Amino acid sequence: MSTAGCNPDRSNKDSNKKNNEGRLTWWQLSLMGVGCTIGTGYFLGSSIGISITGPSIVFSFMLAAIGTYIVFNVLAKMTAKDPQEGSFCYYAKKAYGQWAGFSCGWNYWCSNILIMGSQLTALSILSRFWFHQIPLWIFAAGYALLSIIVVLMGTNSFDKVEDLLAVVKVAAIIMFIILAAAALLGWIDGDANSPGLPTSANELFAEGFKGFWSSLIYAFYAYGGIEVLGLMAMRLKNKKDAPKAGTVMIFTLAVIYVVSLALAVIMVTHGAFHEKESPFVTALANYNLPFFPHVFNGAIIVAGFSTMTASLFGLTNLLVTLAEDAMRLLFLPKR
Repeated sequence: MSTAGCNPDRSNKDSNKKNNEGRLTWWQLSLMGVGCTIGTGYFLGSSIGISITGPSIVFSFMLAAIGTYIVFNVLAKMTAKDPQEGSFCYYAKKAYGQWAGFSCGWNYWCSNILIMGSQLTALSILSRFWFHQIPLWIFAAGYALLSIIVVLMGTNSFDKVEDLLAVVKVAAIIMFIILAAAALLGWIDGDANSPGLPTSANELFAEGFKGFWSSLIYAFYAYGGIEVLGLMAMRLKNKKDAPKAGTVMIFTLAVIYVVSLALAVIMVTHGAFHEKESPFVTALANYNLPFFPHVFNGAIIVAGFSTMTASLFGLTNLLVTLAEDAMRLLFLPKR
């Protein structure tokens, strides 16, 4: 490793070789991005968003999709023009200097470590839905160990696991959309009294502008994980496909989010939603579907584990890149 660091030409050749070894197609990267993004922020955090703004949560998620697209589209264009390990950290360093790349990398590491801790707690609480007597720390340790094993198995195993979990999560959302539509059409027995579409601004923005503004944080959080796609874009066969992969992924997420949340908010009043239960479970709680809470609780666990593992994978790759960059700085002769 030190030899490569002593030889700038060899280091550049190794970097270029690594850049050209991509094997993912754009649609595979899009699917992986969907799997890395849909998590507890959507399945659980959206409940808080609905409770503080009402049906206008749909507009919050639309605005968040637009904002996320703008940011990722710029990152994808930089990746297509100048593909580099380290993604946004490298571009920050290139634009503003070593301090910016260093700060960007470690700020991302610190924030994601905290997020992963909260995800482990959430996964443990959700698992106690079936196993009430088992302590939280046992579930947390088990999920953490399993996530580490997936990452240690390498990129091929990680790709397969994330693709599988992405299919499970999307299937759960599609199942809710179908069941919700059937319930609204009266095809499923239940005693729910649907409020229907809002007919006034007061109904649409139940908590006013302040509530709508506050709900944006939960909408943007549901798109969290998009940065992992930027790190994975280096593995594309054709780096110029990065913008297309990101566009398809964000469009897919926006449609899934908006349609499912729109169905949820027209099925029950916004006061029924709370942070301890998924909005989709709340929406179907008064219908004769005893299996649904169990299925969806499992889907939320899958979603949380998937995004946590993706974060760990991204952090690991970023730490390696930061370490290699530091080694080059140490071994390159000073001018």
